[in-house]
Amino acid sequence: MSDAPSNIFGTDGIRDLCAPDGRSDGWLNPAGLDRLAVGMARLLGRARDAGGIAASPPRVLIGRDPRTSGPAIERSLTASLERRGIAVRHGGLLPTPAVSVLVEAGEAELGIVISASHNPPEFNGVKWFGPDGAKLSVEEERRITCDVLAAPVDPEVDPGPSTLPAPAAPEEEALRSLYLDRLLAGFGEARPLDGLRIVLDCARGATAPCAREAFERAGASVVVIHGEPDGERINIDCGSTHPGSLARRVVAEGADLGVAFDGDGDRAILVDEAGGTVDGDEMLAIWALDLRARGRLPGDRIAVTVMSNAGMESHLRERGVDLVRTPVGDREVHEAMRAGGLALGGEQSGHIICEDAMTGDGIRTGLALAEIVRRSGRPLSALRSEIPRYPQTLVGVQVGAKPPLEILPGVQRVVAAAKKALEGHGRILLRYSGTEPLARVLVEGRDAEENADWAERIADSLRTDRALASPGEPQGEPRD
Repeated sequence: MSDAPSNIFGTDGIRDLCAPDGRSDGWLNPAGLDRLAVGMARLLGRARDAGGIAASPPRVLIGRDPRTSGPAIERSLTASLERRGIAVRHGGLLPTPAVSVLVEAGEAELGIVISASHNPPEFNGVKWFGPDGAKLSVEEERRITCDVLAAPVDPEVDPGPSTLPAPAAPEEEALRSLYLDRLLAGFGEARPLDGLRIVLDCARGATAPCAREAFERAGASVVVIHGEPDGERINIDCGSTHPGSLARRVVAEGADLGVAFDGDGDRAILVDEAGGTVDGDEMLAIWALDLRARGRLPGDRIAVTVMSNAGMESHLRERGVDLVRTPVGDREVHEAMRAGGLALGGEQSGHIICEDAMTGDGIRTGLALAEIVRRSGRPLSALRSEIPRYPQTLVGVQVGAKPPLEILPGVQRVVAAAKKALEGHGRILLRYSGTEPLARVLVEGRDAEENADWAERIADSLRTDRALASPGEPQGEPRD
């Protein structure tokens, strides 16, 4: 671990490659987790000093997805927190948004999720939710980074895999039920999905224990695929990043729609009744126009990231809905929503946040879109067919280091030429991935061939830049 970074957090917590027994060369080994526990304790101390915590001792709620490295990480983190006088509650397998909801409801003063979200099984991570149930601000992350980097390595902490007994999770079922009660209460009607047939793909992840119950309690007839928690196969050829098997099952079942979650349940991708994939942009457009029609879209604005399609933007603007663009990341979206008093925001990837939530929630998103389908009496394919999409070409280039892109003259010359050629009818987005050692090139415009040509030219400039090929400092990938 390097003591150089000003922020050890990525776009969504801290992530590392982890062996099944929890071994990691990054922060997620026992010694690193012990230092992270220092940051958690200091955060709780600041919250107590500010009058935001009354419980004594302060409580931390830990939830996780089923990755095989999760229990070892949980054991080590629990021991480190308890040594510092912090009470630890164990929620077992819980979707990330459930931890947020439960902390906001007062079940704990800090929420921790052990998960690497949509990443493959060999990764794991630690996400944090502050006393209000929201993700930490960048400023708070930097304060925690200072606390953690200043914390010495405790020589009493075994640097190898944790051999502590697995913590029991007797509250697991009760906490899941409380989460679902609060989630479903937001829909008002007792059975908002009555008469719908829905297929759910749980990605063998954290939604597996509770997604079926949520949709059945809402009145739907439910079929579940990839519904057994499996830490060795989580997200592999299933879930929101691989919706193909869901599409086939929706068509085979004659279902009204399908919902695919990622490994920790904070995002969802939908499939319409004809098997077409419905991404976050289309879901946001459908949801926003429904809210506006019912007078429930404050300011007639929503928050989206720079990745959202310009065709969707034009469609919404023509219908009286403006967009606030943010950097990539659902935290950025949530902060824009808070600042602007907005009721809806999200990402093309399926992270969608509504006004009564602190973070993206795939189950909530699926319920809301299904409810719109039922109430409108129109199939999902018809609702999405009205939304134009400009062609996009997205290319990923493997990198060994991540220097600021603006200091790469060869890359910037090609980007400048592309912007000039596309001026007035297209746009370019060049950024590093928050989840992998990749630079991502997005070219969007009316002409798909022109997009692809410029995307490949920019990608070639990245591939031949020597600064990107060097190993550099460790980046702590993947991160979001």
